[in-house]
Amino acid sequence: MMLDVLHAHAAQRPHALALVDPERSLTWSRLVDRVAHRAGELSPAAGTRPGIAALHRSADCQWVIDFLALRSCGFPVLPLPEAMPAPTAEALAADLSAGLLVSADGPGRLPGREPAEADADRPALVHLTSGTTGTAKGVLRSAANIDDEADAVAQALGLGPEHPVLTGTPVSHSFASGLLTAALRAGATTLLTPRYDPAAMVRMAHEHRPGTLSGTPYVFRAVARSKEVRRVGLPGLRHPLSGGAPLHPSWAEGWQDVTGVPVCQEYGLSEGGIATMNLAAHPDTVGSVGLPVPGVTVRVVGPDGVPLGAGRTGHVVIDRPAAPVQYLTGGGGRAPVPTSPAVPGDGPEACFVETGDLGRLDDLGRLWLTGRTKVLINVAGAKVSPFDVEHHLLNSPLVKDAVVAGVPDPDRGEMVAALVHAEPGATAAELAQHLRERLSSFAVPRRWVFTPAIPRTASGKPDRARVLAILEG
Repeated sequence: MMLDVLHAHAAQRPHALALVDPERSLTWSRLVDRVAHRAGELSPAAGTRPGIAALHRSADCQWVIDFLALRSCGFPVLPLPEAMPAPTAEALAADLSAGLLVSADGPGRLPGREPAEADADRPALVHLTSGTTGTAKGVLRSAANIDDEADAVAQALGLGPEHPVLTGTPVSHSFASGLLTAALRAGATTLLTPRYDPAAMVRMAHEHRPGTLSGTPYVFRAVARSKEVRRVGLPGLRHPLSGGAPLHPSWAEGWQDVTGVPVCQEYGLSEGGIATMNLAAHPDTVGSVGLPVPGVTVRVVGPDGVPLGAGRTGHVVIDRPAAPVQYLTGGGGRAPVPTSPAVPGDGPEACFVETGDLGRLDDLGRLWLTGRTKVLINVAGAKVSPFDVEHHLLNSPLVKDAVVAGVPDPDRGEMVAALVHAEPGATAAELAQHLRERLSSFAVPRRWVFTPAIPRTASGKPDRARVLAILEG
């Protein structure tokens, strides 16, 4: 139980810092007291069974207190992005059968449904997924799955009392949530940044000297460009950990030029958490998302589910202990998490989750991602990876930022379209010529839209739903 771990930290190091946000800090002793007090306020009535509780508030110390209190009361917790408008959050929570919504305004009851799972099968956490590309659904994660991820991450990063962790993305995000749980279980101080503020992140890092700083690639690019990091630096940083989206090589180079520390890359999914990490600071590993964390098995398989040899590109599938097997869908429904067929030699508990990613394994077992199966653009039967097009666009000195997507085309089914934040004076003809020199003609965008800023989510990922609306408009 997480509370048992917190009590152990409080007994051993009562006055050491457990949590820090821009407004306050909590020692382990104070954190345990605040969680117990909050659990008393949120505890369900005697004899009732707690249903799903949605958590929608700024990702600061109070968010962690509420999160831990809800879990200690037996609520499966549904974290909602803090950037989500309150009416949208309430409607989504109700649609996913939450019976309680905890926000900055206090707890509020919702018309939730009685959960049908047996106690042994009840989820501890419900992580949102597919919210930017389709209808949002929840991944039902067990306490065993969450703890396995946390302990594997803590072991891989060497987390402990002398290794603070700074979360550059809100802890409602599955990537940051996994690191938060790892830090709590390992007794490491967690530094929380509720709002996207690169300068504030640098100041917090300078004061508390985290060994790990996590964020999306966009966070690392923004921090590297901030004046604050050039002024005070990032002393003590060992693992700048990028995740949640592909890291462009030029952004990684820009970060290292400024900080002197190479960016590490992680790879994971809402269906089970952080799966691989590239912690090797070696030129040969740039672009790889690294080796599996302890307890995780990664395969690359063909369309028939048969594992492929090293160097061959196929579908990435992942197995870890207690992997989620169900989604929570609208109206309280359930849907299976897609899995790959078992192969000879798999144990009875093996469950290889389909990630929707394409990649290859090298001779050392490192994973290299090459694209997404779920977002390929179908141009008259030819498949185009938007990430390949984005990669080459971002290598152009005329492009500051770009996102590529497929839009309907009456003649070809889909066409490639690009939303571009370009340097002043850049033209679509120049960018198209840049791509023609590097890509097949069918992969060159036929629709170009220029913008002063790419829409992004609170975690720094491109907001692909908004991007698509702009490109289709």
